[in-house]
Amino acid sequence: MRRKIALSFIVILLLSVVSSQVVTVPAYASDNAKQIINAVGIMETDSGSNEVGTKAVTRARFAQMLVNASSLKGTVSNGSSVSLYSDVKKNYWAAGYIQTAVTQGWMTGYLNGKFKPSKGVSLQEAVYAVVKLLGYTSSDFSGNLVTGIMNLYQSKNLDVNISKTKTQYLTVDDCYHLFYNLLITTTKTGSVYAVSLGYKVDSNGEPDYLSLVSSGMKGPIIADVDWKNELPFSTAQATFYRDGVVCSQSDISDYDVLYYSVSLKTVWIYDNKITGTIEAINPDYTTPQSVTISGKTYSFADSTVSVKFSSMGDAKEGEMVTLILGKDNTVVDVVSIDEYNTTITGVVLGTGTHTVEVSGTYTSSNYVTFVDAAGNEYQQDYDKTLVTYAIGDLTRLTFTNGTEAVSKVTLGSTSFGNNTFSSDSSTLGNMKLASNVKILDLEGTNYISTYPDRLAGVTLPGSSVYYYELNANGELTQLILNNITGDMDKYGVYTGYTVQGTDKINYQYMIGSVVSSLSTSSLINLSNDEGPKGFVFTDDVLTKSYALTGVEVTSIGTNTLLIGNTKYTLAEGYNVYLSVNGEYIPITIEKISDLAKYSLRAYYDKDVSAGGRIRVIVAVSK
Repeated sequence: MRRKIALSFIVILLLSVVSSQVVTVPAYASDNAKQIINAVGIMETDSGSNEVGTKAVTRARFAQMLVNASSLKGTVSNGSSVSLYSDVKKNYWAAGYIQTAVTQGWMTGYLNGKFKPSKGVSLQEAVYAVVKLLGYTSSDFSGNLVTGIMNLYQSKNLDVNISKTKTQYLTVDDCYHLFYNLLITTTKTGSVYAVSLGYKVDSNGEPDYLSLVSSGMKGPIIADVDWKNELPFSTAQATFYRDGVVCSQSDISDYDVLYYSVSLKTVWIYDNKITGTIEAINPDYTTPQSVTISGKTYSFADSTVSVKFSSMGDAKEGEMVTLILGKDNTVVDVVSIDEYNTTITGVVLGTGTHTVEVSGTYTSSNYVTFVDAAGNEYQQDYDKTLVTYAIGDLTRLTFTNGTEAVSKVTLGSTSFGNNTFSSDSSTLGNMKLASNVKILDLEGTNYISTYPDRLAGVTLPGSSVYYYELNANGELTQLILNNITGDMDKYGVYTGYTVQGTDKINYQYMIGSVVSSLSTSSLINLSNDEGPKGFVFTDDVLTKSYALTGVEVTSIGTNTLLIGNTKYTLAEGYNVYLSVNGEYIPITIEKISDLAKYSLRAYYDKDVSAGGRIRVIVAVSK
């Protein structure tokens, strides 16, 4: 958002004007200031959290905050070997922090031998301390020291969002702003203070919030009956996110994976699990680094997990297990199907045969490949004499007490009629979406995992749902859609064709800046209609194309275009071309955004209310 000073009175009167070599950076007001300070952990003290924004901050707490905001964070204990002041005994909760703050020259005691740890910290004292953290010393000022440091405080924008006078006590909110301003300003040597502490900053010079959260994240914890006892803070004060969506602790299920941040008092929940037969432990049982299940390979999160797949562990090739995956899709634990009974339902992508070993004998077996709502692919053997599968069928795989069974599913009507996702993407028609809802969009054998926000305001046509599943509260937890988003396809321009011999046509097309061609004897509706197209690929081969609807652009927004009075959303990865004498030149939208110089025509695959997006923009010079 973007000392005394409790010094002695003699020192306060010493010096004044700041050195002329001060380098400043602008202090931006940021909505993330509090989150960033919490992520860094500056405001956390051993005497408790600082939740009341208007409450004055004591000198004892401020001493620990200074340690937290310095390179000494994590190296100082709360106890002290000596009693520095008559009112700070060596067993006082902040004795170690006060000793460090005084030794480093950030704070001082009073002439009567007291530190007054319960007294509020004044702006003057606080500014002296942070100026010291920036590397300035008394020799950098001439004249009156207080005047000098206060001038520096203002010139380096450390005063942004702080309205206190020199002698007024700082509140919790004031300290949030002061320490945030400290992080984004420069030190005496000219480097950003946050960078000097080892934190990453973004293009605005602000600490990178996601990086801070990631570096401060602890875990994993596997949810069981005692998971609350493994957290170092009360769940009553915690914020919970399940797969990135705010939820409550009641949404946590057995075998979920939990990560937490002490400074943020936040718990992140992940529920990605893969069940199947171990096909390979890579490279071997001696030094296992990954495991292959259903044709996909998963790395281990740490050595504790890899041991379970070693010669000393219980997980062996050929066994049926459930992999529990963490936030980065690495394996954090493995459980046998005797421990974890589950049911997996998905859409068939294909069938085949392979050779399997049964009791030392090799035999041919049929298998079915299918994908569930979470986007996980499974490959399961089945008896072709009992069931037959075709692409698009529903199948269900169950594991009960160590026994597996696969069956074809007849769901009845999966049509939601013309129900619409709400504008806040929390409901579909009158059904609420669960916080951990999994949504897959499927077209033939192509699929993509999508998310509620992508579908906000979209109306589902009839027969657009392959499969859905509800939890005990009647909330949608799984949803497999039939080509609603169009995000599986690729978009660009068809640029023409040439005839090859008597039976083949060579089609040329461009997606982004990549020019490609397809030589085929099959017509794919391209030959007579050059221009923007949607392209469908199967196994990386172009199999189909379709026309896009073009409309004149009247205004350009951040991620939208105005077409008349209708606002259209730009797709992620949309392509822009400048048309010159019939040729398409890839270009960025910034270079053709002047509508006084260029005419823009935007092409979409279908209406926004049906899940469509602007896929291609073609500009022509006026």
